[in-house]
Amino acid sequence: MRAALGSSLNIPAVKTLREVGIENAVDLAKRLGITSLSEAGQYDLSLVLGGGQVSLLELSTAYGALANQGNFIGNTSILGIHDADGNLLYQPDAKPAVQVLDPRVAWLISDILSDDYARLIGFGLDSTLKLDRTAAVKTGTTSNFHDNWTIGYTPDLLVGVWVGNSGYEAMHNVTGLTGAAPIWHEVMRGLLQGRPDHFFARPDGLIQVEVCDISGLLPTPACPHTHKEWFISGTEPIQTDSTYQQVWIDTLTNSLADDSTPIERRKSVTVLNLPIEAQEWARIQGFHLLTDYSRASENNSPSANQLILLSPHNNTTYRIDPNLDLSMQQIKIEVAAGSGITQITIWMDGSLLTTLSSAPYETWWTLSAGEHQFWAEGVAGNGEIIKSEMITITVVN
Repeated sequence: MRAALGSSLNIPAVKTLREVGIENAVDLAKRLGITSLSEAGQYDLSLVLGGGQVSLLELSTAYGALANQGNFIGNTSILGIHDADGNLLYQPDAKPAVQVLDPRVAWLISDILSDDYARLIGFGLDSTLKLDRTAAVKTGTTSNFHDNWTIGYTPDLLVGVWVGNSGYEAMHNVTGLTGAAPIWHEVMRGLLQGRPDHFFARPDGLIQVEVCDISGLLPTPACPHTHKEWFISGTEPIQTDSTYQQVWIDTLTNSLADDSTPIERRKSVTVLNLPIEAQEWARIQGFHLLTDYSRASENNSPSANQLILLSPHNNTTYRIDPNLDLSMQQIKIEVAAGSGITQITIWMDGSLLTTLSSAPYETWWTLSAGEHQFWAEGVAGNGEIIKSEMITITVVN
């Protein structure tokens, strides 16, 4: 979660919105002052990738609640009016604070957004998002690169920057990091010059635990990389990591050793026990996987014969944008297959879309209005046809 949020990774964001629900997300946005969004039914999962129009003022006001320990106080344009003699003529009434977010949640988000190491994957260390003091910051880019944003804050100050074309033309080769972030960086440096560094005040009810990097669970001796992570008390992990496993390999057969394997042929190796969705990526990275060392007798195991349609997700609704060329509005159809499956075919509404003989098992499909069903088929080692779960999506105009 820390790396995903800090590095603005899209897939974790989409999966989070799918779990939370669009209606809940829009409701929270409205409670944080973002009132320009339409009803939840007007959006799909692209909302989290910049698929909804909001103003810089609204978005900055929402981030202000994070800087204010989860309290929403809105925004005020006029702080006061004085005459030429300095007499106060008008001062707006103070707005009462509304606790919208748990202070612990607000602190956790601020801690992540101020963690330069959490930005490593997406932006690298010491990017233009880093100041010489504590500051939480987030970039964003809307659909088709019409806008990009950088909003960041300290406990005392918040600055939001929007970059875009006044005529709403798409920008080219401009992101939140290269467009808005340098402006934000220089403005923050100027405003904070000479002021002391203030840390975000950590509320009670948080606990720091050492966890295994990949799984976020308690580390075992097999886990080579750990870090300390903050949790709301009561939500910290209690299970030990099972992603890293120490196993014995038969060096002759390159499979898992058993009781009959002679001692001189046994070799201890650390392997990763990953879900099928991540296995192809892990092999490309050169990781040793538990499934690759399966015993010969396990070649027909459920894992070896597993076939999963990774994308699209079941019961997802897509919307055709009338302002974009239809040929640009495509979704990826992606399949993960166990080591025992070959000759993958992808089907839609009873028609064959493509046949794939080697990984990656994926193709692209142009959106077409209506309800559609997708599935994949493959051939197991014994010749049996394996079929994935059928996925239903809806495409609306």
